[in-house]
Amino acid sequence: MDDSKKNTQNFSVEDYKNKGNECVKDGKFIEAVLHYTHAIKMDPQNYVLYSNRSFAFLKLGQHYLSLQDANETVRLQPQWAKGYFRRGEVEAASELYDEAIISYTRALRLEPHNTKLMESIKNITKIQQNKIKSSHNVIWLSTCVGFIIGIIVVILDYTLTEKPTLSHPFSMVAFSMALAGVGWVLGKTATMMSALGAGKSIQPPPDLASHSCEEHEQTVPEKKNKYSKAQARQRYKQGKL
Repeated sequence: MDDSKKNTQNFSVEDYKNKGNECVKDGKFIEAVLHYTHAIKMDPQNYVLYSNRSFAFLKLGQHYLSLQDANETVRLQPQWAKGYFRRGEVEAASELYDEAIISYTRALRLEPHNTKLMESIKNITKIQQNKIKSSHNVIWLSTCVGFIIGIIVVILDYTLTEKPTLSHPFSMVAFSMALAGVGWVLGKTATMMSALGAGKSIQPPPDLASHSCEEHEQTVPEKKNKYSKAQARQRYKQGKL
């Protein structure tokens, strides 16, 4: 066995934790995750390690794994504000702004004078308001574009054709309003699709989801027939089935 392996075996939980912290400072988040994971295997009740690994996963864009560690941090130590802060950070990165505000608020209750938490709530609230405003602008713009297109079609129909399809003023207005309605529907659909996309990054990866399904199927015992077909027919003739 070489010296490097011997040194690794002599590492304590604190050694792995410090190694992970150094890697985080250097931006080596994959290595940090490995060090924190080694430490967690040695001390699975250490909530600080889960918090640190949650941060490293977040920096890697692994929101699902980051949220799992943040939740584990909260479960192990529900009175530690940083656990809720970690969870709020993941939720904010996943565009789950309502959930993030709740997590930040719970952290703030534990540390009422934490200015970083106050600033996080303020920033997320501002982002959320801007997103709502942006959604309204998209719907309004789509409606206006639809109405303008309707007017252009009416003008072209009236000026370029000998017998305009829309000859009555009422039909011209109705057609323009109808296209404005179409524009509103398209704008509303676009904003709804954007809202539905929030939180997708914290969904379990397909390989993990399929693995859990396979485990569930393996744990469900197969129902075996109590009797063979011949025995079942015999019991049926005897009136026992």
